[in-house]
Amino acid sequence: MDIQMISELLVELIMDNDRVSLPGMGSFIAEPAPSVFSDKATVIHPPFRRVIFRSKETWNDGLLEAKYSQRTGVKEDRARAYVAQFIASLSSELELKKRVDFPGFGYMRINERGTNSFIIDKELFISKDSYGLEPITIKLLEKPGTVESLKTRRLKIYSDEDVIKSLSSEKRGFNLKFKIPKKAIKWALFATGLATIVILIVMFGDQLKPVWEYLLYSKEEREILKSIVK
Repeated sequence: MDIQMISELLVELIMDNDRVSLPGMGSFIAEPAPSVFSDKATVIHPPFRRVIFRSKETWNDGLLEAKYSQRTGVKEDRARAYVAQFIASLSSELELKKRVDFPGFGYMRINERGTNSFIIDKELFISKDSYGLEPITIKLLEKPGTVESLKTRRLKIYSDEDVIKSLSSEKRGFNLKFKIPKKAIKWALFATGLATIVILIVMFGDQLKPVWEYLLYSKEEREILKSIVK
């Protein structure tokens, strides 16, 4: 059983696939995992992919046989026969030793429930999406920090009736506070008076003629005008 080659093939396959089967025995499943703290909560590790082994997923995806055939150059039928022989040897050794190491990949063991479980190698990197991300070290404060208390005013709760009263009073206040400048009032009165005079001249020009003459001319000038008109 060339477990070194099988381990290398499994690492290559799990880098690009979320599932790689060991036909009839189970499957390696790669799942995304979020950032985690270290045991002492002093380091934040970036997101990663974890690998578990599910004994119930025994159907064959053919990835391991195809990869073995590509690596060794043998035909696929011979590759299938070799993988089947490897799995039979793996199951026997696992029953005997309760643990089998996959160099550079991790190890498989029989857990307390009597099923197979897999522990990936801590040094193995299989998450392409997290490439280049490094752990962040948290710097602990030498002295305990203090939290400043914020001064706030007590929040007043208004009912719908209070809101309506407030809006009504604001509206009345707006009307009361709105004042027209005195200069604008004077100009408005002047314009109104001028417009009234123009209207009267147009409508009652002939009737108002004596009045205008009396206002605009002296007694001698009025006499002269009368003689000219005659």
